[in-house]
Amino acid sequence: MANDAQKIRFAPNGNIYVAPAPNNLPGGTQLPVDVGDGKATPAGYRAFGYVDEGGVTITPSIETDPVNAWQSATPILYNVKSASMQIKATLLETNQLTSELFWGAAWLPVKDDKGADTGTYRLDLSSTPDLQEISLVVDWSQKGTFYRCVIPRAMISDRGAITLQRTEAQKYELTISALDANGSLGYVLTNDNVKGTGGGVTPPAPFASTVAVPGYASNDGSAGSWTARVTATGITSPATVKVLNAAGTAFQLQTTLNADGNFDVTIPKGQTTAELKITHAGVDYCYTVTDKTQVGSSKTCTVVTG
Repeated sequence: MANDAQKIRFAPNGNIYVAPAPNNLPGGTQLPVDVGDGKATPAGYRAFGYVDEGGVTITPSIETDPVNAWQSATPILYNVKSASMQIKATLLETNQLTSELFWGAAWLPVKDDKGADTGTYRLDLSSTPDLQEISLVVDWSQKGTFYRCVIPRAMISDRGAITLQRTEAQKYELTISALDANGSLGYVLTNDNVKGTGGGVTPPAPFASTVAVPGYASNDGSAGSWTARVTATGITSPATVKVLNAAGTAFQLQTTLNADGNFDVTIPKGQTTAELKITHAGVDYCYTVTDKTQVGSSKTCTVVTG
């Protein structure tokens, strides 16, 4: 294979996102199934913000034991002893998310003798701390090439020291290790043409879509209908909006979008959850929402066709 400088990759842009580990309950974290656009936060996740110039280190590793035999001076095979995946980064922003994960405890407001907030917050460090399970997403990109590493279950396995100096910002150094998730440590998504033979990148489609629920704070799907709002941008060909029927057997067409904008889908009374499918340029984007969900979560489509 000839040398190809177009296949050299950098990571000038990126971010780290965190959410509670999935618990398989309604409203729980839904793992992202698309590579994203390098800008939007995955549904249900929160961004860590700025990371120091050292960037993010992703380390998948396999530890093996050699199997030796009398008839050979070299091992005849290797047996997997352990497998791991670690994400290491040094966070720069001081906020509730980063500081609580670093310290391993929650900030609580300090009350006065009348029970009113004093404006002071307290974080108690336990001598027998509980380790919090989280889900992690690491995005990085170069121009139109996007990568996304998803760790379904993880825990913080190591923390660095905070150095307090006059001329340098506080930093929160974290090492996050993957846990087993039904036989998986995680997965990587990309739109890079890694299997192609011609080099270069498969440009991402400009299309993007989201699903929100405008009345999530007051909806009661068991007592009345409610609205799920589809927002689409980058439409270059007709895009259809469909809703999965109550039986879960087929998607029913709601409208065809020919231009960027919003479309409100009415979910009938008695249905507190809904799955919407937006199809553009032959690609399906599915979302699940509830009457109380502010932003829908992307998911694998329940019905492949329909």
